[in-house]
Amino acid sequence: MDGEEITDGELKDLIKRFEMNYSEGEYDYYTPENLNHIIDYYIDKPNYKTALKVAQVGIDQHPFDASFYSKKAFINTITDNTDLALQLIDVALDLDPNNPDYLAQKGSILELMNRPLEALEQFDLALEHGAEHNDVLVLKMFVYFNIGNPSLAINMIEQIFSRKVEEDRLILESHFCLQLMDAYEEGIRIFESYLDNDPYHEVVWLTLGQMYVAVDAYDKALSAFEFAIAIDDEYAEAHFEKGQCLIEIDDYVEASKSFDEYIKLEGPDQFAYVNLGDCYKAMHRISKSRMYYKLALKIDPKFGHAWHGLGQTYVMEDNHREALTFLKKANNILPDDEYILLEMVKTQITIGQIDEAKKTLEDMRTTIPYRESVWLLLASLHEQYGQTNDAIETLYEGLKIITQSAKIMYKLAAYCFIAERGEEAYDRLTDALLLDYSAHELLFVDAPHLENNQAVLDVIDLYRNDND
Repeated sequence: MDGEEITDGELKDLIKRFEMNYSEGEYDYYTPENLNHIIDYYIDKPNYKTALKVAQVGIDQHPFDASFYSKKAFINTITDNTDLALQLIDVALDLDPNNPDYLAQKGSILELMNRPLEALEQFDLALEHGAEHNDVLVLKMFVYFNIGNPSLAINMIEQIFSRKVEEDRLILESHFCLQLMDAYEEGIRIFESYLDNDPYHEVVWLTLGQMYVAVDAYDKALSAFEFAIAIDDEYAEAHFEKGQCLIEIDDYVEASKSFDEYIKLEGPDQFAYVNLGDCYKAMHRISKSRMYYKLALKIDPKFGHAWHGLGQTYVMEDNHREALTFLKKANNILPDDEYILLEMVKTQITIGQIDEAKKTLEDMRTTIPYRESVWLLLASLHEQYGQTNDAIETLYEGLKIITQSAKIMYKLAAYCFIAERGEEAYDRLTDALLLDYSAHELLFVDAPHLENNQAVLDVIDLYRNDND
């Protein structure tokens, strides 16, 4: 029982014994190994207050065992007491000066204290004294990222992948850092090079596929996911990622097969069910689509995307009142999701709930002013109810935020013509044509009478010649 391994029954007896001592305020003697098992148990719960108490018992009973100072430092780091954590790890290093784990731990604490150069020194010392090479390189990678030196962060990843990578965690952490830096091209280069030497690493293939997706290289992503599946046909995550990639290229039949395979391997899953709902919705198989959204909601009744999907199926059937019920449920769960909000607004407009739609749009132009659709919809509502000048002012406000929006410019020109603000209308039309001549048909969507206005057509022709 004093060895490193401990059975569940032995741990249960150990915890029961300790908690009895704890309630009595007097502690039996415990071996260092047993105390460390108890500390780990409370950290995992998590119950940091009791874990700290056990660590202190360890220090009291074994004052020259550095591991208890390290554990206590770790717990204080988790609870944001980094000053005390630093003092404790220094004590551990006084007792065991060349311990690579403690040197790396001190580096991590210093990084949290925004002392990156000192952290890097500790990480280098840890490497000198035999720390696990790749584990420390990951720590250095994040320090370099945090101090704004992406080239050195990428260099750390290159070093990690210059040798065989045994732990999936290293792949995931490297990928995460590449995502933070938006350095997908560099990541693709590193992962491709690694696979030249170790072509049967399914997690590297999966991660490479995810990076291909990030740069819209969907064909390459599919190949990467298929390689991962070929290596391990029960690799559930690869089936899931393949399904999502197939959705991106509108191959809903094959995507649905991938999600079915994922569910066979992993069992019922709300995310896979929603993806299946999306696939069947795209294939206009509404009943089956709803079935999967409802299966997702059985697992998680607060899964907003499932309520959204259900609402969309009713929109497709022009049952807008029923759709609005589900869209509102989705909005209550995901109040900041702009796509749900916009769909809800369009549905409100369709069934004549204009005041509600206006209120939602007025809120959205404050919360998500960068969304072009917000300004276009709000202006259209004003125009629909004869408030053309309000529509024009709304579009001007939108242009202050989205300065290069051809859609807003053409709508603004159209409304200026409708309001008989002639010179202003021609100025706005000119601005729109200069920005994007190819979108000039948008002018006639809002002002169809202008298709017979020769002066307007002449202006458009003038810019057509410039774009030939």
